[in-house]
Amino acid sequence: MISTDLLMCAIIAFLLVRLLKSPGLKLLRLSGLVRQNYAGKLIPTSTGVVLVSCTFVATVTTIALYGLMTSITGCSLPCLMLVVGSSFIGLVDDMYGSHVSRGLTGHVKALVREGRVTTGLLKAGIVWLLAIVAVSLSSGVLSAPVVVMDAVLISLTANFMNLLDLRPLRLVKVFFIILGLLLAGDFHSPLALVPVGLAGSALAGAKDELNEECMLGDAGANPLGASLGYWMALQSSMTAKALVLFFLAGIHVYSERHSLSKTIDKNPVLRIIDRLGRS
Repeated sequence: MISTDLLMCAIIAFLLVRLLKSPGLKLLRLSGLVRQNYAGKLIPTSTGVVLVSCTFVATVTTIALYGLMTSITGCSLPCLMLVVGSSFIGLVDDMYGSHVSRGLTGHVKALVREGRVTTGLLKAGIVWLLAIVAVSLSSGVLSAPVVVMDAVLISLTANFMNLLDLRPLRLVKVFFIILGLLLAGDFHSPLALVPVGLAGSALAGAKDELNEECMLGDAGANPLGASLGYWMALQSSMTAKALVLFFLAGIHVYSERHSLSKTIDKNPVLRIIDRLGRS
């Protein structure tokens, strides 16, 4: 059974999102953060900011209420830094990013050919640096290659979630699937606190996203992915991390030339999961 501190964190985050959801959406509209979704409907984006803010408060409150041990806070606080930082740089990309340069190849070409640093490339670099800091703070002394490998895993997981954020609830479903697998491996892990808090927040906003009333944006996709990547990087064996990296690299290379949405639609099982709950 999941521990009471994890459950409490998820409940607090859930209630906070339900309380702040409406004013948050209004603020996003007033800020001009309105974008067309896949169906061409204009809706608020970057609602991930609300989810991350509520998760931050829920995590800190849970740590204070339960007087959690240093070993737990030593994992949770660096993860919070990573999540908040990746959400902020995701918000910057949501606000100022251009759709002219797509994918890693597009961002690199813009840098090499035009000398232009895209917000997407800036986002990738900053998330990677945040991951290095988070891993270093959590793990103590590690060899440079291991830290770099862990940071790459985290940044690729963050961007993987971003690739999925093209249909309502798609990335949230994948987030819960991966989170469930990680919890099945160790549901008492101190690394679970922030991801479980994010799960509570995501669950509270799921209906609105399903009804196409808002989008998480990079401000939500990046932190959701980064939190899972952080957990995998710190808890998995080198073999497991190598396999995850191989999978993530393959997905990114594949997405440069193919549409993930079309690929999902062609697979009966993936199509059912993807459309579950959608009309």
